[in-house]
Order: sequence, then structure tokens, then C-alpha cells
Amino acid sequence: MKADNKEMRDKIRRILIELRTESGLTQSDVGSIVGKSPNAVASWEQGLSLPDVVTLYKLARHYNKTMDYMYGEES
Repeated sequence: MKADNKEMRDKIRRILIELRTESGLTQSDVGSIVGKSPNAVASWEQGLSLPDVVTLYKLARHYNKTMDYMYGEES
């Protein structure tokens, strides 16, 4: 894995964990919101994989954030 891919994966991982925990949601809750399994959510939060762009968009909408925010490009 390239260093820039690892950096992006880590940014998104941290953002997903932060948004979920601040919202008081479980990984299962998040999975239900976007139509994915809790295991998929866990994989994203562990930095093992990334949500696809459609799923990331659904998460951004749910949390009332922009896609730039989800990619770690704005605070």
C-alpha cells in the first residue's frame, strides 16, 4: 500500500470513528443506515478497507457533513 493511500485511509478511519461515537451510534447502527454489515463498518474503522463513494456520501448526508470533510480536507 502506498503511503498516501495509508494516510487517506487513516484520515477517513478516524473521521468515521469520531462521527459515530459523537452520535452515540454502534457499528451496527451505522451499517443499518447505509445498508452495510457491522463487519464492513468495523473494517473501515480498523483501516482495513474504505467505504465506496456512494456509502461515504450517505454517511456524509447522515452526519450533515460535506464530502471534503469526510476525506479530511476541511474541519
